[in-house]
Amino acid sequence: MIRLALHDVVHYRREAAGVVSQVAIGIALFVIALSFVGSIGQNADRLVFGSVGATWLVEPSADSGGALSFDAATAERFSSASDAKSVRPRLQLTANVSNPNGSSARPESASVSLIGADLSTEPQLAENLGLPPERIGTQHIELHEKTASRLGVMAGDEVSISVAGTEITYTVDDVVTPDTPSFVMESWAIVDRDSLAERVHGDPDSVNAILVDAADDESARVGITTAAAALGTPTTVSSWSETSWSALMLGPKIWGILLVSVFTFTYVVICIGLTSLIYSAMLSRVGDLAVLKAVGARGGTLRRMYLAEVVAQFIVGYAIGALIATATVAVVNLLEVSSTDSAFAFAVGSTKLHLDPSWWAFAAPFAIGLTLTVAVLWFPVHGVSKQPALTLLELR
Repeated sequence: MIRLALHDVVHYRREAAGVVSQVAIGIALFVIALSFVGSIGQNADRLVFGSVGATWLVEPSADSGGALSFDAATAERFSSASDAKSVRPRLQLTANVSNPNGSSARPESASVSLIGADLSTEPQLAENLGLPPERIGTQHIELHEKTASRLGVMAGDEVSISVAGTEITYTVDDVVTPDTPSFVMESWAIVDRDSLAERVHGDPDSVNAILVDAADDESARVGITTAAAALGTPTTVSSWSETSWSALMLGPKIWGILLVSVFTFTYVVICIGLTSLIYSAMLSRVGDLAVLKAVGARGGTLRRMYLAEVVAQFIVGYAIGALIATATVAVVNLLEVSSTDSAFAFAVGSTKLHLDPSWWAFAAPFAIGLTLTVAVLWFPVHGVSKQPALTLLELR
């Protein structure tokens, strides 16, 4: 039966090529669309926070005094308790930055979010800022271009920081333009965490934000909460999905639902059109079916033979479509298309477009397409195959 099916496919190769190409196009479009939708979800936190990229945030409670003690042992405890990819402490303070040599034409100061971080442990943030992944000098500060422009300073100039009742003088190390812009980072000023903590709290291990990049599930929550309780200071543990920031992802979520709906409908239409093409091809070869009937082939054998042809063509088309989709995804990721200056900004925010298809993006169209095609074709194939040979010759 399989041998006859393959021989039939080769003999009617034009019809087979049409079926295979239609399946390939449908599969490729579906996979690429779902990969794009997947990238929207992956960019959720980056849309707002730039390169912060953590699922969980641990902060001191409002009545705890505003600081946590964090060392290497604490990092290991958080990591092992939640199976986190990374654990990054920060000291984030509201501060005023001023240009001591500024003219009257410039504002005397600007309010900034002073971020004490160790860029050697935050390569994503360093890459986003265009800086080397190494510690910032204890007397240096990285200013956003908008803050620097407002104060009229550039690299090498001195600025004065007023934070928590402490005056600190820094030298501007770099004026940065984040590769992944966001309105939050426009007010960021980056300094070395340990030196800032020493000056403000008298302890280089003091932090007030611990970013834990772990799975967003109950198991991770329990582990992080347990590790936070060992800090000895009242804390709050929150996930990205629980914060008010996640509401900003409503627009991208709507676009994701819309894209999935449109491409699912398109793919279903392609599958229905595919069944029409296959059915038309079957009617053009009823003479062959009549001959097989005349030499003793049963209706069940003919049905299995024809459905085997359909499955074989679908699998070949799926393989070609999957290869096309994979190649397209690889090319898009290689080109590193930036959504800041393209039409993709409406969905993924100000970040590089990176398509990352999951296994279900490949499995779903295969299961849907094959099931729908076989189900729709079963009844007409069954009806034709049970006809006597003479009736089939009349249909011809």
